[in-house]
Amino acid sequence: MTPASNGYSGLSIALHWIAAIAVVLLFVTHEGDRGSTQYAIHVGLGSLLGLAVLWRVLRRPLRGFAPKPDQPVLLNLVSTLVLWAMLAAMLAVFLTGYFLPWSVGAPLDILGLIEIPSPLARSRDLHEAIEEIHDFAGHALVPLVILHVLGALKHAIIDRDHVLQRMIRAERGGH
Repeated sequence: MTPASNGYSGLSIALHWIAAIAVVLLFVTHEGDRGSTQYAIHVGLGSLLGLAVLWRVLRRPLRGFAPKPDQPVLLNLVSTLVLWAMLAAMLAVFLTGYFLPWSVGAPLDILGLIEIPSPLARSRDLHEAIEEIHDFAGHALVPLVILHVLGALKHAIIDRDHVLQRMIRAERGGH
């Protein structure tokens, strides 16, 4: 990564779009009853895609961010707050998703292919707390993603400043 890099690497872009797809798919499937196909898809996708999302969330601050666009300080502040809130919500939703079955002493079942045994003792109180955090973080992602998409569209349609292009076209040595 060069200090003067204005864009993102191919891996950063791939992880961004995997995270975007994961968030949409998991939100669409989150209402299934325990034991239903929809629930199994939600847990299975969350378990698998969660690894890529966790990698992205933990990697992003280490790799750095592309330079801020030339816009008012307040807009840069809002975009920074939205980005960090999205990363925090994604981290919370995926980590709590792994711990939900474990908190009731059940294994994490990944699409019926792999079962990861619970490292925790069964605790109803812990389960309820984890469930609250999981639900809150998942629902918090909705307005954050909407703001993120609106910001990207603003840059593409109104500002025409190529900010959106940074997350579509990889740059050698990018963030």
